[in-house]
Amino acid sequence: MKKHLTDQFFQHQIDYDNQLLPFKYYYTHVKQGIPDVLFHWHNEIEINYVYEGTARYHIDYDYFDSQAGDIILMRPNAMHSIHPIENEEHVTDTFVWHLDLLGASILDQTSMLYLQPLQNDGFKFVPRIQPHQEGYAPVKECLFRIFSLVQAPEPYYELSLKSQLFELLHLLYRYGYILRKNTDDLYRKNEKLRGLIDHIHHHYQDNLTIEAMADYMGYSKTHFMSVFKQHTGTSCMEFVIQVRLREACTLLTTSMKPILDISNQVGFNNLSNFNRQFKRYYKVTPSRYRKQFRKERNYVAARPHKLERKTNS
Repeated sequence: MKKHLTDQFFQHQIDYDNQLLPFKYYYTHVKQGIPDVLFHWHNEIEINYVYEGTARYHIDYDYFDSQAGDIILMRPNAMHSIHPIENEEHVTDTFVWHLDLLGASILDQTSMLYLQPLQNDGFKFVPRIQPHQEGYAPVKECLFRIFSLVQAPEPYYELSLKSQLFELLHLLYRYGYILRKNTDDLYRKNEKLRGLIDHIHHHYQDNLTIEAMADYMGYSKTHFMSVFKQHTGTSCMEFVIQVRLREACTLLTTSMKPILDISNQVGFNNLSNFNRQFKRYYKVTPSRYRKQFRKERNYVAARPHKLERKTNS
């Protein structure tokens, strides 16, 4: 994965600064609908704290509009997306970390009871903790200590960081925010959907029809459209268009290829349709987008950042 938690790949490989300390910290400020994080998953836990604004979260089978003060939890391998809401801004801190940091691969009682079931999809998170809920204050305090440790690391901070991560998990278990996951048909559908999203990522240039995608999933056309919409919040063809447009954005800002060539490369059958869809999503033409964001290379502004600590709940 690149510097940012956007959508270059749907199964993200986190680019740790230190492979022996598998974590990443991000500050994200959504402006004018960017970044829009498409459905993806990764092997790490992801925790967001919302300072300001709102965005639409889809996490596995839950969806909600975030509010300031929310603590948002994503288990390892959870399918999730974060979509801007019209022109609303959204300001978050994010901490992403692999449970190997705490010894999930070691066979001891702590790992077997609490870490491995979470890593291996036996347990799941309650997706959102809000200020009125039990345990919110100690969870937030612990999370902010983690943010502070990684924003300005001091000598021996690694020991404090591991201590705080264990404390965070302790609090989440204690207050009932980690639950045993049901192994029902919904989760089997999840695995099929992951496979389809990976297929779309690798074949977005092809003629992806609803019939072909339904057949890939082993569903009827009607059932497939219903399942996809239910679990991603968008239709399958809209998702394909979003993937193609996001690939186009990368090419527009990192290459000098003609716009017609980019349109063909990402799977649009004619330039007129490409321009129309691009303007529908990004409110500007592809040529204007290229001019604007080649000047502002932080257009996917989810990046490490020193954030002045806010104290509001």
